[in-house]
Amino acid sequence: MMVLAMLGFGASQSDASPAKAAVSGVVRDVQGTPQMGALVELLTADATTMFSTMTDDHGRYILPSVIPGKYQLRATAAFFVPVTRPNLSLHAGAQAIINLTMNTFFEANGWLPAQKRTPGDPADDWKWTLRSTASRPLLRYVDPETGLEMSTSSAEVHKASRQARVAMFNGDGAFGDGGMHQVLTMDRIAEEGDGAILRVDMRDPQVPLTVAPSVEAMTGYERQMPFGGRTRMVGSFGSHPEMIANGVPGFEVLRLATTHEIALGDMVMIDVGTLLEAEKLEHTRLMSDPFLSLTMKPNPDMALEYRYASGRQVQSSDDLNQLKPQPTVLTDLNGRPLSDHGSHHEISVSHKIGEDRVLSVAIYRDSFTNAALMGSGAIDGDTMQAAPVISDPTTATFRLATAGYTGRGMSVAFSEKLTPVLTATAEYDLGSTLRADQVGVALSSLKTTAHTAPAAKVSLHGKVLRTGTSVKAEYRWQPLRTLTQVNAYNTTQDEAYLSFGIRQRVWCGRFLPKGMDAVVEATNLLEQGYQPFLAPDGHTLFLAQVPRAIQGGLAFNF
Repeated sequence: MMVLAMLGFGASQSDASPAKAAVSGVVRDVQGTPQMGALVELLTADATTMFSTMTDDHGRYILPSVIPGKYQLRATAAFFVPVTRPNLSLHAGAQAIINLTMNTFFEANGWLPAQKRTPGDPADDWKWTLRSTASRPLLRYVDPETGLEMSTSSAEVHKASRQARVAMFNGDGAFGDGGMHQVLTMDRIAEEGDGAILRVDMRDPQVPLTVAPSVEAMTGYERQMPFGGRTRMVGSFGSHPEMIANGVPGFEVLRLATTHEIALGDMVMIDVGTLLEAEKLEHTRLMSDPFLSLTMKPNPDMALEYRYASGRQVQSSDDLNQLKPQPTVLTDLNGRPLSDHGSHHEISVSHKIGEDRVLSVAIYRDSFTNAALMGSGAIDGDTMQAAPVISDPTTATFRLATAGYTGRGMSVAFSEKLTPVLTATAEYDLGSTLRADQVGVALSSLKTTAHTAPAAKVSLHGKVLRTGTSVKAEYRWQPLRTLTQVNAYNTTQDEAYLSFGIRQRVWCGRFLPKGMDAVVEATNLLEQGYQPFLAPDGHTLFLAQVPRAIQGGLAFNF
């Protein structure tokens, strides 16, 4: 009787214990070959090893009797880059099937490195973003040996999608971007996560010039790599017959950008790429702008980053989201295109404070071969003969080339999520900028020198909940006589003083088609920071970090 009682007591104790979870799967290389002898570890959030096992001769592993909770799953093996599956939730009484794919060091070194610190990257109506690797699972498949459905993600298989957008907008004041535009954008995402996009922008012929319409055509492709990275390629061609340099109209540019991202586990991210560009004014120029970024995360709340960039247009893989590049052409007195190539070296530290706040500190060193000064006013032939200017008469704006400079600086940025989709950012920069020695003098006599100056910015970007409104609003201040941006590699080329952008979903029942957005953008709305100079004929021109520009229109989504 006592023995039976003890057995009954043991059984009741066993029934009262919580149910355990289990994890199993297969470890393969990128060619699909099972890897025998790989070490598979189940880690807690602070990287403490809770359970571990080795794969068998078919690459299979199993971790039975695991306490339910949130874990990381990591696989390591000789001559392979470690791979980690983060945010793995194990539930009581359930068995998770998680397959892992490992990449060899040789294959990883075959890719070139890539990224940039983006203190607040507002999305607008003319940007496209393919979904990130973190939100896209790999395909499910049936294991030929067991007949079981296997998956590398607990999420559902991503469905293929197609969408298109037709936009019409009008505006004035933006260099090379005024007048009425008709834009067609189409993109497609395949089931395996690869994506492609096409964008065509045609602008109506402009007055006072009777020239052909300007055209920009761009296409992009993104491929997800088996080991967790991605490779991107974007090509574009632009023709701007309205631009004039040395009295000769016409500007054409051909761009090809390629980028690669490599994730070495959860701790290291490498981002590398190159922008190739051919520009044609009266003459032709070829150039190449490579970039490199190395980010290390010693813990989930801290990131250390080294970044090198040579051009401002493409400094990371994410910069390829911008399929509407701004004309950045410069010219000398003879109409030959000049390089705005430079170099930017930066070391930054970012620390996450709680769930919604991020503090970043960076030091950097910049150098520019030639500097570009933005201006506003009508340019005549005498001015073009006296100064290295390329003008856009249709918007009464121009770009003036001046000598480059070298400098260094530091930056502090703090961002906080006000809501899950709305973020506020504050930044302070202290660094080198070009300053005019005198104002009111002839443009051909303009002298600039590099000085250390401060700059401050506050911004709000994201979406307003339950309104269908996307918003970006910012105010960036610099001292009055500065002509170039402080910390130029970490500011977009349209950041100056008061600027905003609003995209509003229009709800009009059956009277208007579904998926219609109204878009308004304004840059340097109050026309601050303008510096007067004299043209050879005596009329006044103005230099500014960015001239005022206003654009608005409608977009139809399908």
